Amino acid sequence: MNFTLFGYPKTGKTTLFNLLTGAKIQVKSYDQGKKEPHARTCPVPDQRMDELSKLYPEKDKIPAQIDYIDLAGVSYGEIKNESYLDYLRKADGLTHVVRNFQNIQVPHHKDQINTPEDIQSIEQEIILADLISVESRLDKLDKELQKARSSEGEKEKEILEKIKSSLEQAVPIRSLTLKPAEEKLIRNFAFLSQKPLIHMVNVDETEISLIETPEKIFASDEKKTSILAFCGKIESEILELEGEDRKEFMEEYGLKELSISRFLRASYQLMDVITFFTIGKEEVKSWTIQRNSTALQAAGKIHSDIEKGFIRAEVIPWDVLLELGSFQEARKCGSIRLEGKDYLVQDGDVVYFRFS
Repeated sequence: MNFTLFGYPKTGKTTLFNLLTGAKIQVKSYDQGKKEPHARTCPVPDQRMDELSKLYPEKDKIPAQIDYIDLAGVSYGEIKNESYLDYLRKADGLTHVVRNFQNIQVPHHKDQINTPEDIQSIEQEIILADLISVESRLDKLDKELQKARSSEGEKEKEILEKIKSSLEQAVPIRSLTLKPAEEKLIRNFAFLSQKPLIHMVNVDETEISLIETPEKIFASDEKKTSILAFCGKIESEILELEGEDRKEFMEEYGLKELSISRFLRASYQLMDVITFFTIGKEEVKSWTIQRNSTALQAAGKIHSDIEKGFIRAEVIPWDVLLELGSFQEARKCGSIRLEGKDYLVQDGDVVYFRFS
C-alpha cells in the first residue's frame, strides 16, 4: 500500500513526510523547492503485532509496510502535467497537504491563505485531469468502433460516457457506484478522482484545537475522502523529545496522539483494508488485504503456491491466541477454527494455511 503526498508549494508536504516516516529531511523556508520526490518504505505500527511477537521472541517480527512518496509542490493548474500525473496515478491513495498556517517568511502561492478554496481547487484539478483522459480515450474509441464494432469496446464506451457525465458535473469517480465489471474495465486508467483522498491541513500553532475538529476547517461528505489536521511546527518539535518530556509537551498543547496514528487509521479505513497475521517457523508477520477477502485470496497474498494447493485455514483471533499463550494450548482448548477457502478473513485473525 502506498500514499503520495502532493499539493501547492510551501504547505508542509516534506514536514508531514518526516512526521509519517521518521525521516529528518531538512525543510528550508527560503528553498526554491525540491525537484526529485522523497520516498520511504516504513513499517506499520501495530500493538497487536508487538504483543504477538512477544510470544515468539526467537522469531523475526515482520510488520506490514506502507510506502510514502513526497512530491514537489505543483503550481496552480499544473496537476495535469504528464510527469506529475504519472506519480499520482501510481499511488494507491492520495494525500493532499494544504496550508492553514501563517508565516510571513514562507510565502503562500496566493495573496492570502484560504484553505477551503485550496482544497476545492485541488479537487477540481483532479477531476479535470480525469476528464481530459476520458475525452481523449472516447475520441480514440469512437474511431476504433467505426472501423470495427466490438462488444468490449461498446461496454468501455458506455462506462466512460457515464464517468464523463459525472466529471462534467464536478462529481469525482469515487462517488459513483460502479459494478465489479465496470471497475475492471477502467482499472488501467488509474483515475485520480477514483482514488481515496486525505486532505491533511497544516494548522497554525495557535489553532491546535482544530486537530480534534478538522471539520471546522472544511467539511466533506464525499466518499473515500477524509479531512485531517496536524501542526507540523509543533509536532516536529515534539518528535525531537523522548519519554516523559514528549508526553508532557503533548499534554501542554492538548495533543492526544501524533499524526502517524491519525493518518494510518484514516488510510486503512479509506482503502478498506484489514490486517491478518501468520506465525511461521522463523517469523511473525502481518499482512494487509482488502476487507471481505476470502481465505483463498489471503493465501495468495502470501504465495501463489499456497493459493493453488489450499486445503484449509486454521484460524484464531489474535487476542484469544495471546490469552492462551500458544497454538498448542489453543488446540487443546478447541479455540482454533477450521475454515474453508470461502471464509472471509477478519481483522486481527491469526491464520495458519494448510496446503498441498
